[in-house]
Amino acid sequence: MAMIRPFRGVRYNPALVEDFSRVVSPPYDVISPEQQTLLHLRSPYNAVHLDFNQDSERYTAAAERLRDWLARDVLIRENEPALYFYSQEFTSQGGGKRRRIGVLAALRLEEFSSGIIRPHERTFEGAKKDRLDLLRSCQTHLSPIFCLYARKEWSLAQVAKSALAQPPLISLVDDKDVTHQVWNVTDPSVIAEVTKGLEQESLIIADGHHRYETALRYRQERGAQGQSSGEEPYNFVMAYLTNAYDDGLVILPTHRLLQEVTMPNLRDLRTVLQRDFHVGQFALDQRGAFLTALSAPGPGRRIGSMFAGAGYYWLLSFDDRATRNLQHLSPQLRSLDVTVLHDILLQQFLGLSPEMQKQKLSYTIDADEALQRVIDRKYQAAFLLNPTSYDQVARVCGQAETMPQKSTYFYPKLLTGLVFQQV
Repeated sequence: MAMIRPFRGVRYNPALVEDFSRVVSPPYDVISPEQQTLLHLRSPYNAVHLDFNQDSERYTAAAERLRDWLARDVLIRENEPALYFYSQEFTSQGGGKRRRIGVLAALRLEEFSSGIIRPHERTFEGAKKDRLDLLRSCQTHLSPIFCLYARKEWSLAQVAKSALAQPPLISLVDDKDVTHQVWNVTDPSVIAEVTKGLEQESLIIADGHHRYETALRYRQERGAQGQSSGEEPYNFVMAYLTNAYDDGLVILPTHRLLQEVTMPNLRDLRTVLQRDFHVGQFALDQRGAFLTALSAPGPGRRIGSMFAGAGYYWLLSFDDRATRNLQHLSPQLRSLDVTVLHDILLQQFLGLSPEMQKQKLSYTIDADEALQRVIDRKYQAAFLLNPTSYDQVARVCGQAETMPQKSTYFYPKLLTGLVFQQV
């Protein structure tokens, strides 16, 4: 069972930090180099100086800065353990207003083999080493893991209704016009109800796979230093939990951009693609029609593509015959468009091994941006995907399998800097 606890959060001191929007940042793995610099300049106390700084000795600098901010009361620690209810209000791509509500808590770490907490994406060793070195230095979880539970008949918002009616502890609007609000709740009855409501649930990690695996490794290291009761802070990770059936849960596709690879000429490529795909062609001035066709409901599946110098877009339509050579994968994985992209288009047709894909791919959630970068010859090719649904994620997790990295983009992202957890 998933076990959560309230914790004594560390947060920015409102007496010294009046504008919280200046000190928070997106998660480190979605920050571009340009945005990283802008966040550094936004405030000397921006969380990026801890989580993703530009110092030559990054981890040492983060730890020293964290200690300094605590000593000077830039950061303060709560007097008593609390759960932190976290609301995000935003406008969806369709123009509708949405609100997602979850809770920040200390989540007991569980090995994936237990089935209590399950990953849905693959991880890379380099990213895990980076996060582990940072955690060792700071001994603080700087960003929450994002987890999903699936319980249609139970609402966190209803449990915390009275708390959410009070003025929030933190309220800000970020650069994407998302309103973030946080309430700290110490009421034992609310904490007990939330804890009991989640204790029979299994969780799927939506975001933060590298940080979760890092926390497991850190727990192992700390536990090896002496006898562990299981209740030490390092046995827990700061996690945000929300309902997979919340109306505010939005999963966007992550499109791929390819660069610095040897490509076949377009005629040969089309000939190869036509073995498994129907290749529809759209002129550059038909971008709207192309994107509409990509996401249109109906039978069959589709991947959008564009290659530098082509002067048109290709819509690749396919069915299960495209994955006939992937019998080593489960039906759940074969049914994913992202599997077809990575295992068929990139690996079999373009000859890019998984390691090469990791080196040569960039990502964006903006389809227009992806296409324009190819038109501008900044990338060789773009591949556009439709979003992966929660049900697809759950089916893959149910088989104890994982998808390629960045198969999902849960929107909006959780902010770094609202609350920290010392471990």
